Amino acid sequence: MIIDFNELTSLVPGEGLEQLIRKIGQKLGLLPSWSGRGADGGRDIIFTEVITGSVYKGKITWLVSCKDRTKSGQSVTEADLPKTGVVDKVKQHKTDGILLVTTTAISTGAKELLDCLDKSKGGEIFTDVWDYSDLVSLLINPDFEDIFIQFFPNSYKRFKGLSTLEEAIISHSDELPDDVINEVIRLIKPYGEQSLKGSILWPYNTESAACIDEIMSNLFIDKDSEKAVFSSEGIEFDAFITFLEKLHKLYPDECKSYLYAVIVKHEDPDVKFNAIQFLFDNYEINPDERINLATQLDNDALKTLYESEVIIYVSEELYENSSGYPLFSELDQISSATRIESIDFFDISFKPRVEDSDIHFMGTMRINAMLNFDSEALGVNYFPGTFRGFIDSSGIYLEDANVDLSTYYA
Repeated sequence: MIIDFNELTSLVPGEGLEQLIRKIGQKLGLLPSWSGRGADGGRDIIFTEVITGSVYKGKITWLVSCKDRTKSGQSVTEADLPKTGVVDKVKQHKTDGILLVTTTAISTGAKELLDCLDKSKGGEIFTDVWDYSDLVSLLINPDFEDIFIQFFPNSYKRFKGLSTLEEAIISHSDELPDDVINEVIRLIKPYGEQSLKGSILWPYNTESAACIDEIMSNLFIDKDSEKAVFSSEGIEFDAFITFLEKLHKLYPDECKSYLYAVIVKHEDPDVKFNAIQFLFDNYEINPDERINLATQLDNDALKTLYESEVIIYVSEELYENSSGYPLFSELDQISSATRIESIDFFDISFKPRVEDSDIHFMGTMRINAMLNFDSEALGVNYFPGTFRGFIDSSGIYLEDANVDLSTYYA
């Protein structure tokens, strides 16, 4: 739906549409005026159309009947026309014809009735109809932009987000049914923003350009993110990142869905890692999701993501809480007062555990400890050790830390 008529509001039901039509009439030079409230409390608009043609000069006055059917979505039928009769209603207001305005459509029966009453068919009055398509065609005209913004601010924002190609299709909306227009717009959406066409976005490699076009088709026409993942095979790294940046800028929701699918389904670990980095850098992802997605990565990718954090955490934990781990009691056996001076880390590895929604880590280290016996300092000694722990959505946890004293006693 290009314009959402639910945006029309008024204190009196239905008058939102009447106020809109009055503004449109002013813009068209139809000299609108109110008919005054009738016995039922309603009021109608009168348009005065001044005709200055070469054959006929004069004016036609129109009784404007507004039927807002937005909430029900139903067409205007014969039963919705004046109960006293259309011709009598026109004569009552001393006008020359009736203009029926509706936010939906007019039924075939109602249209045939009005056509039969029209002077061009031998009837007594002039008749015309403005339906949803006619109103849209009027409002998207640049001359009516101020009215569009005033009455439909949200629809206007959506409309301005359309590409030139989509606007060209909409400009012919009065010639096609709404469902056809909507389907055409859906199909051209991947190509409406020219900069997302593969050959324009990445003109350096035809294979990567073809991948981009196929991915866009999968995402927007097929609406299949998983299929888009398989279309990503063969795309160059630079083309992939350039495509993600542009897709995120123009279609952030579709980009996010695509990134999730790449992380879970793509076979190339480097592509998965690039996708997760882009996702974490550009979207708000809650801790549970971050860990669940990270479990899809291999050891090298997890090291890049978490190694520095693990080193900082394990260092602080062993400096501040070393007594909670076996290495403390082991070092305490050879010293009456042991103080850890520094820690060097080596060979840290990571293993995702999908079933537990966490990431296990382990590694080797060297503890540089100051040993003391009573009040005598024995100097700094170096002890090899191991540690292990895990990362989950709550944080980093150290489960065990040991040292090997065999070289000390050797």
